[in-house]
Amino acid sequence: MSDSVPRTGFDWDRVTALSALIVSFVAVGVAAYTAQLQRQQVRAQVWPRLVFYNAGSLAEFHVANKGNGPAIVRSVRVLVDGKPATNWNQVYRQLGLPADADLPYSTVNGAVLAPGDDFMYHRPLDKAQFAVLRDLGQKRWSLQACYCSALDECWIAQAHPRTAADVSREVSSCPTPDPAREFEN
Repeated sequence: MSDSVPRTGFDWDRVTALSALIVSFVAVGVAAYTAQLQRQQVRAQVWPRLVFYNAGSLAEFHVANKGNGPAIVRSVRVLVDGKPATNWNQVYRQLGLPADADLPYSTVNGAVLAPGDDFMYHRPLDKAQFAVLRDLGQKRWSLQACYCSALDECWIAQAHPRTAADVSREVSSCPTPDPAREFEN
């Protein structure tokens, strides 16, 4: 015979154990949600945004980082009539413009632009040449820069975009460098 007395009434030990299990599942869910929110906040804090524009009064072509984080430029490509050009003299020749060995430019390829950085990436020799090159940019040539954030999220921005999607679009990664296509600006 057993000396134990059969239990009657409510089993509070099971209720306590089930409550602890439910609380732990909720805690794990809250922790996962919090981690997701923190990732989104960090992503927003390091988000770069390259913008190309024409500084008409200066007769220069500029690039600026209007984002919150550094823009790491991984590749720059220029296409003239759909064909790659590797430097400004080649761009001018393919467009039928007079080329000069001393065309002023700044290197964008491989640069890291801090938030708020704005600099000239090309200056034609005079305002007339700038106007011609700017107008031809709407029809015949384009510059594309692939850049990434500090979290290695990447985008391609385009000077002289043909469509709204060309201004800036997210990509899984930047193209593999190809010396025949990379712009040596």
